[in-house]
Amino acid sequence: MSSLSSVLEQLRLAHSADRLSVTLPASFAEHWLAPLIWEFYRRHEDIDLRLDASNRDVDLLAEGFDFAIRFGRATSPPLQEVHMFEGAVLPVCSPDFLKRHAIHQDLRSLDGIPLIHVENRTSDPGWVGFDGWGAAFGFDPAGLRSGVRYSSFSSGLKSAIDSQGLVISGVVEAYNAIRAGTLVAPFVPALHCKTEFSYRLIWVADRPPTNLGTDFIEWVLEKAETYKRDVSDFLRMT
Repeated sequence: MSSLSSVLEQLRLAHSADRLSVTLPASFAEHWLAPLIWEFYRRHEDIDLRLDASNRDVDLLAEGFDFAIRFGRATSPPLQEVHMFEGAVLPVCSPDFLKRHAIHQDLRSLDGIPLIHVENRTSDPGWVGFDGWGAAFGFDPAGLRSGVRYSSFSSGLKSAIDSQGLVISGVVEAYNAIRAGTLVAPFVPALHCKTEFSYRLIWVADRPPTNLGTDFIEWVLEKAETYKRDVSDFLRMT
């Protein structure tokens, strides 16, 4: 019986050595990780890479995921984490929408400008909508509540890319589109609000990562450092 148990454990370890499973928020997976993950896959073309892009709070102790990327506060044992980067929000729109509505950085009223609101985005108390963002930078509150409301962040962001309105977006989700020119920050990027939550890579402390898992940690942190440096420069623009 002990021999069978040993064989089964060896098979389990051999299987897990070439499999990597990560759970992460859907919007983060779509807008931050998706453009990058094929670089990691090309380094390990024989792996079974599984990405669970959902907003459910996975129990890493009970479910078989190697890692979680979460937007939240610091974790505690039995979980272990490394901090990736902080979050921030700011309004974005398409270049065409910007031209049609003559938005400029000195504007302090959004009255008459179509707004896109995303509801139930996160439990982060620092994640503001147009009301909170406008109050932080002296905007007339009268023009901040009308508009179209989405329950899905990706739908709201797509609507902005399609020139339907101005949306408050996380910088993480909007940054690649800003770099590509499909979105712009119509007010200076310095007019952003920091979130209280931040992005963290998490795993179970008493399950040491495999060699593949260790490489994933190093790769993700390398990409996080590049992103953090680029975004820091962007958000300082005035």
